[in-house]
Amino acid sequence: MVIESWLKKNFSALTAEKEWSSLNDIEKQQIKNAIRLRLDDKIWRKLLSLCNKDESIFELARNIAVYVGLDTKIYTERLFSLIMNRLVSELTDSSIESQIHAFTESIYPITYAKITGRPKGQTQRAAVTWDFTQGSLKSWSDNSNFDSISTSQLEVKLEYLRKDEVGLLILYKFFNAESILKFMSTIKMKKLQSKAQRVEAIGYKNIQMQLDAIDTINPAVVKICNRVKDFMGDVDLFNRGLPTYYNIITSSLSAYYAEAELQGQSSAFIIFCDYISNQINQLCCMKIESKGQSWDWTAESLRSWVSKHPTGNSITLQTPTRETNKKLYLAFSLLVFSRADLSIWGVPAVGRKEAVFWGDAL
Repeated sequence: MVIESWLKKNFSALTAEKEWSSLNDIEKQQIKNAIRLRLDDKIWRKLLSLCNKDESIFELARNIAVYVGLDTKIYTERLFSLIMNRLVSELTDSSIESQIHAFTESIYPITYAKITGRPKGQTQRAAVTWDFTQGSLKSWSDNSNFDSISTSQLEVKLEYLRKDEVGLLILYKFFNAESILKFMSTIKMKKLQSKAQRVEAIGYKNIQMQLDAIDTINPAVVKICNRVKDFMGDVDLFNRGLPTYYNIITSSLSAYYAEAELQGQSSAFIIFCDYISNQINQLCCMKIESKGQSWDWTAESLRSWVSKHPTGNSITLQTPTRETNKKLYLAFSLLVFSRADLSIWGVPAVGRKEAVFWGDAL
């Protein structure tokens, strides 16, 4: 079948079902051979020289291949080749910081690929488009019942988003929280005196009354608030007597109301999202640990992590001593925002050429 041939061509050599650390030498060599066939000779030689001491760059290359496919083509060129040839060119060494920098500089061609799958028994009109911000092409194709998959090119206009910022949106799909903090140059951490605790989720009824009123005007605000609550859980990080999500939501809603009175709903939504994103940014830049175990926001929500560390085990906070690049909020955005919400930061909707802020219609 067409779909089986496509899957085999793109993923069969990658042993995608296994973590890199569990691969044997034969499997690793098979993956390296598949990568080599798709890279320029000069790039391949540089890649080999960088991987003398460890294979982390090969692991990253395999993960990118799983994400975009080995032979998915745009502009008559393989998407994987476009990304990896540039990525290796950008590398200065094999450090995590260098890898993340090269990744953010090189992954943007992913926005030019419009990949659609036609569900079995359906016409092309029912085709579904892959959203690169949600997961890998391998996962998308495995979890869908397609007859065929096709690729076309999009002349995407990134009017508000630089090319190197596209990679921030999916950074957490490839690197863990510790690695991303290193990239942000926030290694020096200041230990906070207070100990975080879990508290009762009191007071949310007051927020809910506000959200019920807003829901008839802009349901997206309600959805984002609920995602913040679900992501953070009932932990009180700063000993204020309320879950920290309560403070984040109430301050963001206050900004929303103030802006709505002056500039209207469209502008109010942008301000609201900025408040939420800035505070989620601060949260993810912290080091939150209990009994030597640190929270990794790339792997699970704070709610999930705290549930594994009972109230009796107080949580230690450490916060960066230097201000991080404000644009890095994009790295955390999809933790609480939807793809549609990202239009305010210039991210086009799935399969679209340019970002159109839907809030302008409010």
